[in-house]
Amino acid sequence: MRLHRIWLPGAREGRTYSLDEDESHHLVTVMRRGEGDEVVVVAGEDRIYLGVIESVSEEGDTSLVKVTVGEDYSAPPPSVKPWLVAVSVVKERNLELAIRMLSETGLEGIIPLVSERGQVSLKAGSGKIDRWKRIVLESAKQCGRASLLDIRESISIEELLRKETGRDVWIAHPGGPEPSCSAFLGRDGLKPALFLIGPEGGFSTAEIALCEENGARLIGFPMPVMRTPVAVMMIGALGALVEMTAARERADEDGVNSC
Repeated sequence: MRLHRIWLPGAREGRTYSLDEDESHHLVTVMRRGEGDEVVVVAGEDRIYLGVIESVSEEGDTSLVKVTVGEDYSAPPPSVKPWLVAVSVVKERNLELAIRMLSETGLEGIIPLVSERGQVSLKAGSGKIDRWKRIVLESAKQCGRASLLDIRESISIEELLRKETGRDVWIAHPGGPEPSCSAFLGRDGLKPALFLIGPEGGFSTAEIALCEENGARLIGFPMPVMRTPVAVMMIGALGALVEMTAARERADEDGVNSC
């Protein structure tokens, strides 16, 4: 039976924790788990443990679950790629799907981008932010991440370029060149990178010029025009392809047969 994952930030070995109502309900009612069943406890900061359901109690129509955290879980979590994606969109559904795809393809984070032809703003107290955080949590449990996708505050292109000086910057643009895998690799693996995805109308000529003046490079994909979630998925797939290619080349250099 597949072990269900629960998210308990800061959990430590040997301690017992009470799950909240939503997690308890999902574990008991949806996943059909009960006392004595094992679970995987994701504690954040790349810490993952094996746990066991200590008790299930009923309070009215609500199930409340307690979980005891055991030893380290041997299965390593998938690595998080040091890539941020700045997305300028106006349709909420597209952004939510992009967030889920960024999380499940193992990228580091997302930045809502303020641009001339589209604007998304993360305002304090907004219900959207809470919903996005729930999506991030659900997707992390689904794909086995040991850390949550980072959702940054909305920012202008100019300010973003000023802050993210330690990353290679790429602009997804129709007709842009398709770079080789080596463009994304450094001595220790994937280079930290920032990818910019424009709104439905694309970035303006002035915005692209500003990015290029700050060292950004255009990047294209086989399909020149894509919806935002598809572009995000392509970037995640690119990261996986680069990592697999690099691993295959290292294996060939070491004389190891690689499939």
